[in-house]
Amino acid sequence: MSIRKKCIIFVAIVIIVPMLLILILSNVILNNQIDKSAQGYLENAFIIAKNQILNQLDEMEKISIKTTNSPDFKRELKEKNINMIDENINEIKEVYDYIDLYFVFSDDKRSILNHPSVKGTNLDRLNELLDKAKEDHKTIISEEIFNLDDLFYYDSKEYNKFKVKIDNADEKKYFNKSLVSIAISPVYDKNKDKILGFLVLGSILNNSDYFPKIYSQNVENSYLSISIDEIRISSNIRSPQKEDYIGSLNPISINDLNKPEKAYFGKQNIGGEIHMFLDKPISNCDGECVAVLGVGIPENKFSIIMHMQRNIIVFVCAFFLIIMLFICKYVSRKLTTPIIKATELANQISKGNNEVIIDKKFLEDNKDETIILLKAFKKMADDLKCAENEQKIYLQNIKDEQIEQKKLSKQLFLLNESLEEKVKLRTEDLREAIKGLKEADKIKSLFLANMSHELRTPLSAIITCSEILKEEIFGELNSKQLKHITNILNSGNHLLHLINNVLDISKIEAGKMKLTIGEYSISDIAMESFSVLKSLAYRKNIEINLNIEPSDFIIKIDANKLKQILYNLISNSIKFTEEGGKIQINITKNLAYMKLIIEDNGIGIKKEDQKRIFNEFEQVDNSYERKYEGTGLGLPLTKKLVEMHGGEIFLISNIGTGTKIIITIPFQSEENNYNTLPRIN
Repeated sequence: MSIRKKCIIFVAIVIIVPMLLILILSNVILNNQIDKSAQGYLENAFIIAKNQILNQLDEMEKISIKTTNSPDFKRELKEKNINMIDENINEIKEVYDYIDLYFVFSDDKRSILNHPSVKGTNLDRLNELLDKAKEDHKTIISEEIFNLDDLFYYDSKEYNKFKVKIDNADEKKYFNKSLVSIAISPVYDKNKDKILGFLVLGSILNNSDYFPKIYSQNVENSYLSISIDEIRISSNIRSPQKEDYIGSLNPISINDLNKPEKAYFGKQNIGGEIHMFLDKPISNCDGECVAVLGVGIPENKFSIIMHMQRNIIVFVCAFFLIIMLFICKYVSRKLTTPIIKATELANQISKGNNEVIIDKKFLEDNKDETIILLKAFKKMADDLKCAENEQKIYLQNIKDEQIEQKKLSKQLFLLNESLEEKVKLRTEDLREAIKGLKEADKIKSLFLANMSHELRTPLSAIITCSEILKEEIFGELNSKQLKHITNILNSGNHLLHLINNVLDISKIEAGKMKLTIGEYSISDIAMESFSVLKSLAYRKNIEINLNIEPSDFIIKIDANKLKQILYNLISNSIKFTEEGGKIQINITKNLAYMKLIIEDNGIGIKKEDQKRIFNEFEQVDNSYERKYEGTGLGLPLTKKLVEMHGGEIFLISNIGTGTKIIITIPFQSEENNYNTLPRIN
C-alpha cells in the first residue's frame, strides 16, 4: 500500500472516529440530561422573568425620583395644589400605562391625593414603608401584599378588576389579596432639609397579562406564573383543555421555598399535559418572601427543542466531516508527492551513489515543494561527500593531538614529583620555625620568671629596711628623711607589685599557675579587697559603693585570684578617677554564673584604644603614661585570671563619662566546667 493511501486512511480514521464518538456521546448525554437541561433552560428563563419585574421597579423608581425632584412638583405640593399634581401624575400614567394607582401624602402622612378612589390609605405596611423612606432619605421600591378589602370599596370597579376568581367547581369564591409593585419617594424642599410629603406609585399584578405577555415574547413555548398563598394571580399557562389558569392552585407554597436553596424544580400535570416548572420566591424590600414567581414549559415543547438541537449537532458534524475528508485528500496528495520523489532519490543515495543527477525540468519552479525537496536531497548528497572528506581530516588531527597529549602528560608527571619534593621541604622548614618559636617563648617565660624571682629577694630586703626606718625603731627621723624613706617604701611596693604581675603572667603562659578552688563567702572576699584599697580612695576623696545581690552567697573559686582581680580593677578605677569621683561595685548571683560590675565616672577610654587595653605592656597613649604610672599589666593579668575561672570580661567606656568593667564567672559544677557562659551585649 502506498504512502498516499496510508495517509488518507490514517487521517480519515483520526477525523471520522472522534467525530462519530462525539456524535454518539452527545446524543447519550442529551438523552440522559433532559431534566438537567430543562432545569438549566428554566433557570435562564427565570432570570429573564425576574429581570422584567426588576426593570419595572427600577423604571418606577426613576419616574418617582424625577417627579419628586421637579421644582414645579415641590411647589405644587407645598401649596397643596391638588389639581396640578393630579394632572402631572396623569400625564405620567398615560406614558406608563402599567401604573394602576398613585397616592400623595403630606409630611405628616395624611392623604392629599389618591387615584383611583380608595377605601383608606392608613395601612400599617404602607405607613412602615413611608417611615422607611423618610428615615433612609431615599426612594423605596418593593413588592408588597395588600388586601383588596383594605384598598378599595367592595364591588367597586377597581375591586372587581383585581379580585381573582378561585378555580373551584363546587362554589364561586374570590381571592382578595393583591401583589403590588410599589415605589415610595420622599419629597424635600430645595435645601433638602425639610420633608414636604411623599409620592407613592403602584402597579397591581392581579389579573395582569403585562409580565406574561412580555415574557412569552422573549421565551417561546414557555409560560410565566405569579402566585400568592398557592393561588395564581397572574399567568399565561395554556393546555389542550384550558387557556386561563388564573385562580388555579399552584403546587408550591412559600413555605416550600424557605429552604437554603430557595428554588423548586418539578413537573405537574396541567390539563392532561406534563409541564416542567421552576418556582422561586419574590421578596419585599425587607427580604421577606411575599409571593412565588414560576416559569415553565410543556415537556413535549422542550423535547422539540432538544430534538432540534440534536438535529443541529448531527448536521454540523456531517457537514464538517465531509469538508474534512476533502481537505484530507488534498493535503495527503500535496504532502506525499514530494515524499515519493524523494524516496526514489534516497534509494540511490543508500546504494552509495552520492553523485545524484536530477533532470533540469524538475528544477524550473523554485516555489514547488517537490523541487525544493529534490534540491534538498541533492544538497544532502553533496554534504555527505564533503563530510566524508572532513571526517578523514578530523581523524588525522585527533591522532596528532593524542601524540601531543602524551608528551604533555609526561612533562606534567615530572613537574608533580618536583612540586611534591618542594612542598615536603617547605613543610619541614615550617615545623622547625614553629619549634623555634615555641622554644623562644618558653625561654622568654623562664627568663621573666627567673628575673622576677631574683629581683624579689633584694627588693624584699629594701622594703623591709624601709619599713623599719619609717617606724623609727633605730631613732627619730627628720621630715626630709621621713619623706625620702616613704618614697623608697612606696616605690619598692609598686615595683614588687609589677614584678608579681610579670611573674603571674609568666606562670599562666607557661601553664604552671593552678587554681586553688574552695568554697568562700563572696561578701568576705569583696570586703577584704575593699579594705586594702580604702585608704587610696580616701586620699582622693572618691566614694566607693559596694552592692551584693543577694546580700551574701557562697561560691566555689580561688579566693586569692578573685581578690587579685578585684584589687586590679578597683585600683585602676581609683587611679583614673578624678578627686571627688564615684565608683559603684555590683556583685549579683544569677542561675549559672556570678556577674561583677565595676563602674566609675573617670576619664574614660577612646573606642579605638579599647581593643588594645587587654594587651600586655600596653597603655592607651603617651598622655596616660605621663600622668599615670604603670606598665600595662593589670588588665591583661586580670583577663587571664578571669579566663582561668572559665569567665569572660567586657569593657564599656566613653571619654569623659567613665568606664564600666563587666565580669561573668560561672559556678563550678560537675556538669559545667566553665564552658557555658552568657554573652554580654
